[in-house]
Amino acid sequence: MLKLRQLLMIALMTLIGWTANAQNWQLVWADEFTNGIGPDWVFETGTGSGGWGNNELQYYRQQNATVQNGELVITAKNESFGGMNYTSARMKTQGKKSWKYGKIEARMQLPAFQGSWPAFWMLGDNITSVGWPSCGEIDIMEQTNTSDHVLGTIHWNNNGYVYYGGNTAASVTGYHVYSIEWDANAIKWFVDGNLYHTANIQNGINGTSEFHEKFFIILNLAVGGNLPGNNVNNGALPASVKVDYVRVYQSTGGGTGAPVGQTIWLRGSNGLYASSENGAVPMNCNRNSVQGWEQFTVVSAGGSKIALRGSNGKYVSSMNGQSGMMCDRTTVQGWEAFDWVSNANGTISLRGNNGLYVSSENGQSPMICDRTTIQGWEQFTWGTGAGARQAPELDSELSEPVALTVFPNPVTNHEFKVRWDHQVSPEVQLSLMDVSGKTVYTAVAKDGLENVVLPSHLRKGVYILGITSEKGTETRNLIIK
Repeated sequence: MLKLRQLLMIALMTLIGWTANAQNWQLVWADEFTNGIGPDWVFETGTGSGGWGNNELQYYRQQNATVQNGELVITAKNESFGGMNYTSARMKTQGKKSWKYGKIEARMQLPAFQGSWPAFWMLGDNITSVGWPSCGEIDIMEQTNTSDHVLGTIHWNNNGYVYYGGNTAASVTGYHVYSIEWDANAIKWFVDGNLYHTANIQNGINGTSEFHEKFFIILNLAVGGNLPGNNVNNGALPASVKVDYVRVYQSTGGGTGAPVGQTIWLRGSNGLYASSENGAVPMNCNRNSVQGWEQFTVVSAGGSKIALRGSNGKYVSSMNGQSGMMCDRTTVQGWEAFDWVSNANGTISLRGNNGLYVSSENGQSPMICDRTTIQGWEQFTWGTGAGARQAPELDSELSEPVALTVFPNPVTNHEFKVRWDHQVSPEVQLSLMDVSGKTVYTAVAKDGLENVVLPSHLRKGVYILGITSEKGTETRNLIIK
């Protein structure tokens, strides 16, 4: 059980592999702020340049961000520090985590006092090289002063600074889920799942190419500045933004993202299939029919990355781009991670960790990951082999050790189903662990399908479900609503 507990804790820390709902969003990263602030946040401190470019009045300190009752609390205070009359906190995932496309959301409660400016927003990874606004900015939620409206805006450079935004009414001092859904065509803003604004970014229209790159997340509470003005209600301080969670999802299929958990076949633009061979020789795209060696499983490689696992159970590596790609790695590291890039006409391309694209060449030479742009030889079709699916049957499906599927997820009424390959393992052990690491439920399940009714006293929140057989242990993040 110690090994199982360790595996469950690792799963809890990574929070990867849970499907957000029965549609097409899979959770790839989250901070639930249950016992502290996660390791992927970096704090910005001081006054920045020109009040962080906005003439803000506070000095940002890490001490102003705490976790209380399972929530992140960012507190603005009326206190002198570093030559400023106010303090607060600003935190970001820059250099730790960033994403291209997805659903990004946070459940928050705002303070709404004169002079307040809370924000949940994103900046492009390339800000250090191109600066702002050329890096692009996505404001998922901003609110100022005592306004009962929240703002959703993008900022970018189109031969000069431009922005486009919308707003909607919200009782901001109550809890709400603020989110965007972002893909190659548009960015959409929601409050509690209700759409209120859309920005078209398809094909980089109006210079919006910035929004087809990776962005990192920022949370902060400013005092004063260009947007709210510098009239501050000191009597309202201290005041806090409370954040229940921040979650990032990415698409699990339907042609808009990597089909994590599915068996796929890659067919090059020459009509021939990629083969993993036996892992000892470079991969080729020279098979005219689909057999075992042309079969791959798509698995999560962390963040927004995916990995390809061949039918020999080994992972595809792009090496360094100078030699042929191999399917001979037993673990997923940098060279085994790919971006899944959707192209026109239902084709996809694979971009390696070196930023270069996989090319099928002419099928006579090994496949390599050394192209800087997408042309014919960098495009593949997928899901065309015998038995392949265009979408998972139920939520997320991974292939080993027991193809664990959990549905519905989130769980309502404390009841859900667990499905696995009973031919692989006719009997399994189920274990549910809360965020503190305590096992709160165990059961023995048989015959490949189990209807689970959890104790009604279990609180809402994130749990880890582990399923153990003689093949090993597989885990899923489970949300109880």
